[in-house]
Amino acid sequence: MKKNDNTIFETFIKLTSRTYPYGTEDALVSDMIEQGIFPPDLQKDTHGNYFYKIGESRTIFASHLDTVSKEATSVIHTFDGDIIGTDGKTTLGADYKAGVTVMLHLMENKVPGLYYFFIGEEVGCIGSGLASSMSIQDFKGKYDRILSFDRRGTDSVITYQSSTRCCSDAFADALARQLNLSGMKYRKDEGGVYTDSAEFTDIIPECTNISVGYYKEHTTSETQDIRHLE
Repeated sequence: MKKNDNTIFETFIKLTSRTYPYGTEDALVSDMIEQGIFPPDLQKDTHGNYFYKIGESRTIFASHLDTVSKEATSVIHTFDGDIIGTDGKTTLGADYKAGVTVMLHLMENKVPGLYYFFIGEEVGCIGSGLASSMSIQDFKGKYDRILSFDRRGTDSVITYQSSTRCCSDAFADALARQLNLSGMKYRKDEGGVYTDSAEFTDIIPECTNISVGYYKEHTTSETQDIRHLE
């Protein structure tokens, strides 16, 4: 994997320089490989998702590549202290490029795990749904946990998605304790909506979603707390 010398801030800005609706994920990957953000040896599964494996681990880290916007267009960033937004004409795309940024940082630091970048989350978890239903043999019995980075705010470790249990309290509490060693204030949260990790609840024991510091997702007022992301 080519070393990525960009900071968290620079990576996030490049990833959110354009909106990438469902159907343009390949263009995003191509653009980011060209800019040195994604590794050139990123692999693609039979469903159109991308993945990268480091070492031997029973953990999957997950994010999605598409943004909620209907059109691919340039984003003009605004800055107010630690808060990044837009000029109000587009969504920022922190949902989900904040999560992608986290995963790229873990990959750069060679943290063992299977890193999955899913397509079509914003239009019904298309990529993760296909992977979990049609490629069960690739996941069942091989992984103990899948962590999505797709939650607003700065303190949630999700235990329920759409009112369905996805992760145990014991796992959520343990994960929160580890995150909080870095001075954060995570806690278990039963109020999750739905993201890619929820598609795996029947085949992976612990499926959670973690806050990454964005707010007002799916609107042109979307913002990202870059300090929290860092």
